[in-house]
Amino acid sequence: MNSITFSHNPIDRASQLRSNKEWQQESITSEKSLFMIFFEDRPLIKVSKDHSTKPEILWVSYQQLAPLLTNDVSPLFLGIKDDLPYYAVDFSILDLDQMLSHPSFANCKFIDARSIALSIDVASTGIIAQAKSNFEWNKKNIYCSICPGVKLETKDTGYKKCCPQCGTEYFPRVDPVVIMLPCFEDKCLLGRQKAFPPGMFSALAGFVEPGETIEEAVIREIHEEVGLESRDVNYKFTQPWPFPSSLMIGCTALVDNPKFKVDDEEIEEAIWLNKEDLTKILVGKSEKRIWIPPPMAIAHQLIINWMEAN
Repeated sequence: MNSITFSHNPIDRASQLRSNKEWQQESITSEKSLFMIFFEDRPLIKVSKDHSTKPEILWVSYQQLAPLLTNDVSPLFLGIKDDLPYYAVDFSILDLDQMLSHPSFANCKFIDARSIALSIDVASTGIIAQAKSNFEWNKKNIYCSICPGVKLETKDTGYKKCCPQCGTEYFPRVDPVVIMLPCFEDKCLLGRQKAFPPGMFSALAGFVEPGETIEEAVIREIHEEVGLESRDVNYKFTQPWPFPSSLMIGCTALVDNPKFKVDDEEIEEAIWLNKEDLTKILVGKSEKRIWIPPPMAIAHQLIINWMEAN
C-alpha cells in the first residue's frame, strides 16, 4: 500500500550507530548532516507564498542551526540516507518568534502533522512520524518508575533511557491497535463514535490487550462494540500513527448474522454499506450525508481495499 500515510520512511535508521558516541559527536557537527526542526510536536515546513510548489520538510545544516543549539537540546539521530546523516531537534524550550526570525527559516511554518500529512509526499510523513513519536516518548518518560524522584538519563541519542540508581533501561513503545471491517455478504459495517464530527462513519477500532493475538483482539472488539460474532480474520496492512505512538493494524472479519447491537458507551450508531453505497459517499452523493475519514487515515484505505476486492 504505497498510499499509507506516515509510512515509507526512506531513511536507514542505522540503529547500530545510536550508541557510538564518538561517531555521533563527529556526525552531528559534520557539514554533511541535515536537521529537521520541531516545536511543540509540529515539524517546520517550507511553504511557498503563492502555492507554486508543494510544502516540504525544511532540512538545515549544523552550521545554520548552531546558534540555536544549547545544552538542553539533544539532536535525535534519524539515520542515514545517501551517505548523509539525518537528525531531528525539538526546540519547544525556545522562544517561537525569535526562532522563526532566523534567516534560514524564511517562508517556513510549524504545522501540525495531521494538517500537513496530505500536502507533502508520503516518505516525508514517515520521517515526521519517526521523530514525532520519539520526541513525545522522551517528554513523557522523565523519572524512573522504580526509584521515586530519580531522573532518567538519555542514551543512544534519545532511543533509550536509563536509571542511574537501579540501572533499569527504558525504550520507546508502540501501542498496537486493531482497526477492522466486519463483513457480511456484499456489505461491510461502519460505526460512528459520539466524538466524531457530524455524519462521519469509520471502521471499528480498539487497542490490543496484554496476552491477546491480533485475531483475538479483532473478534473481541467487534463483539464489544456492535455485538457481532466474527470469524476468519484477514490481516490487510498497517499504519504508524504518531498520536502519540500507535501501530494501526488493518483487518477484515466475516460475520454470519448481520443483526448488530451497538455498545452505547463506545458506538453511537452503525450501518451496513455495500460498494454502491460507499461509492456514493466517496463522490459526495450519499442520501444520508454520510462521509468517511480522509485518505490519510488507514480506515479510508481499508474501505477502499475492501471495495476493490468486492
